[in-house]
Amino acid sequence: MINNKDKKILIIVDLICIIPLIIGIILLISSTKTTEYSTDEYWVAQDYHHVYERYSGKIVNYIEDDETCKIDGDTIIVKKRGAGYTWGTVLTGFFGLATIGCVVGGISTSDWWLEWQQKHNF
Repeated sequence: MINNKDKKILIIVDLICIIPLIIGIILLISSTKTTEYSTDEYWVAQDYHHVYERYSGKIVNYIEDDETCKIDGDTIIVKKRGAGYTWGTVLTGFFGLATIGCVVGGISTSDWWLEWQQKHNF
């Protein structure tokens, strides 16, 4: 049985893991800018380095190192990663694993899990 002091400590540890995880996810989402081009009006060079305007042949987007380009149906999708993308990845990866560890640790020491194991002879 866990006393109140231990419950408070577990809640604090959970918050220390969950809050940076949420911040990391927000950084990942907000630092990615998506631009879409219709294949009716634009086309992409074979090596995916430029997006061209179909009728004039002008380059409308240079695909840089921090950008990805893919064609999905009749849409050319260019995604640019901003400065927060790296920090978002680090925060999400580290604190995501820590959160999973907290959840597994909480379940493995809970009373209902121990009762379930005894009931099912584990």
